Amino acid sequence: MNAPLRLALVTASLVLAAPFSAHAHAEVGTLVENVELRTITGGKERLLSAKAKANVFVFFRTGQERSLDALKMLATCEKEMAGKSVHWVGLVSSSEVAADVQALVNQTGIAMPVLIDEDDKVYGALGIRLHPMVGIADGKFRLAAVEMYRQIDYCDIVKGRIKVLLGEMDAAGMEKVLNPARGTMPGEDIRDVARRDVNLGRKQLQIKQYDKALVSANKALEKAPMASAFALIGDVHAARGACAAALKQYDQALKLDPAEKHALAGKAACTGK
Repeated sequence: MNAPLRLALVTASLVLAAPFSAHAHAEVGTLVENVELRTITGGKERLLSAKAKANVFVFFRTGQERSLDALKMLATCEKEMAGKSVHWVGLVSSSEVAADVQALVNQTGIAMPVLIDEDDKVYGALGIRLHPMVGIADGKFRLAAVEMYRQIDYCDIVKGRIKVLLGEMDAAGMEKVLNPARGTMPGEDIRDVARRDVNLGRKQLQIKQYDKALVSANKALEKAPMASAFALIGDVHAARGACAAALKQYDQALKLDPAEKHALAGKAACTGK
């Protein structure tokens, strides 16, 4: 084999072996162009607001479960950050059907206006490679963060990024949000670990991941007889319209803790009392 061919083959093998970052994006500090875009309702709106300390723009698409889950979480974020100096917008490709986008908006409950990214220019300018993705810029339109979708703690992470720009959280606080303590440690109460399972299950229930919520609740019960875990199972049954099954779980929870709030509320909702 001659030297040029050998070099070409080696180069090709290195390219194929090199890790490909599917979510590479523009660097923090990049100036985001404040373009004016059409909205799915027929108006026009700017991508960013100079009046806001934090600008949040959400890239999503229809027909994608990850986008559906992300928007449900972000709808909660919007509500929790209401009244603060935050400007929210959604962004969809001009190839999307407006009626499908509106149906997704209605399903997820987001309040943010949704803009049409003509020919994916904003998407491309920021080097976004995946959907869904959240970009966050400051009041001077400098990119502060890009957060790819995470199944767990997505809202908490986005809120943390916003709070940093609002001056409500420092870098150390953000680090704790990004890397929360997990697992058991020597001397840790097993009930604390079980509570984390229940908290995870609550988040999964919130975005209608019912089967996953049941798994989390049962993991908690494997560790300790938690009233909150039984109440969570009850809430999953109730959400599926199975109140008879839910009531059994609520009663079990209330035997362990007569004041368990989710069990009390769920039982009242199922019985109408």
